[in-house]
Amino acid sequence: MKQNTKFVFTYLNKELKFDRYEESFLWLNDVGVSIPVFIANEVKMPLVISKSKNNFKLYNSDVGLFTHYYPLETLESLIIDNINASINNRGIFENFVAQELKANNLEPYYFKSSKIGEIDF
Repeated sequence: MKQNTKFVFTYLNKELKFDRYEESFLWLNDVGVSIPVFIANEVKMPLVISKSKNNFKLYNSDVGLFTHYYPLETLESLIIDNINASINNRGIFENFVAQELKANNLEPYYFKSSKIGEIDF
């Protein structure tokens, strides 16, 4: 299974700019379809101060619907907790955590640094 990757507008069209489509992405959050998780450029409280408005991951707001698109083998490995499975369930678990944080009125962020690595939530 392919690792989760960042969506880059210029892959579609070199002329596309995020500012033009920002409201469309945030609309998905407003109607409850997705959860945008913005990057915090510094790990200092409060995180909202270092929030980058045009760099975020987009998660599905419903893990059940999200996993509906996965192959049956992936779902079975989640149910039976097969440690030796060759399936990477990271995307499902990340989506679950984002959904739970949002359900508890917490604003999720992530941090990424070439020196430290990536910290989700």
